[in-house]
Order: sequence, then structure tokens, then C-alpha cells
Amino acid sequence: MPRKPQPGGVVFEPRSLADNPKKFGRTSTQLATGPMETPHQAAAELQHAVANRIREHLLDHNTNIRTFCATNELPPGLSEDRFQRLLRGETMITITDMLFWARQIPDLAPFIGATLRQLTDPETTDSWRSPAPQEGGA
Repeated sequence: MPRKPQPGGVVFEPRSLADNPKKFGRTSTQLATGPMETPHQAAAELQHAVANRIREHLLDHNTNIRTFCATNELPPGLSEDRFQRLLRGETMITITDMLFWARQIPDLAPFIGATLRQLTDPETTDSWRSPAPQEGGA
């Protein structure tokens, strides 16, 4: 059983960063209007996009998360309850979750890569990125 994280880690509810938390994982539009000012917002947008892809995959296969979990063997720590919370944006997605779903959805890994590139594009997210180091300075 994994140990609980030590205090001071970054844990937040992704849907709390949405203008309308009910749209988390249910629309293809951004969660919030305006610029992304923190990496937390970018992480929430990534999870929102991944949740949309998972829902679309399940719909394309005429199933839902409950039936999927009941008919597939899940690795330890992954469960229907966890996936329901991820899809609603109530809990943060992990790399383990993304790797599991990337095995289920053939185009998910390239989609995640493309979404990460878009979310870290300096033209759209420069306000939260650390400034580039200056030459010859600290």
C-alpha cells in the first residue's frame, strides 16, 4: 500500500480551476477564460483534455467507465472510483493513470504529447513559465 504524501506536496482539485466545474472532462473548450497564469491551470487543462479522450473512447466502444472497469482487470491502486473522480476532475491524474489509459487508447500518448507542447508554448503560457536564464548571470 503506498504511503501518504508528505505535507507540502502539490495537491489540488483540478475542476476547482474551471469557470464551470461541471464542464470538466465533458467539453472540448478550455476550462477557464483568460490566460493560464500557473502550472496548476495547465495541469488541470491537460487532465481535462485526457478525460475528454477517455470519455470519447468509452462512447466509441459503446460502454462507460463502470462497465469498462467491471470487465477489465485493473492494476493495483486503479479502480472505478478513482477513474470516476479523475474524469470529474475531483482528484489529480498521475503518470500511472495516463500510462494505463495510453495502453487502452492507441492515440492517447501522442495526444498527451501534443497537448503538453500546446500548454507549454511560450506564446500562450509565458506568464507561468520561469524566465530563461540570462547569459553570464545567475
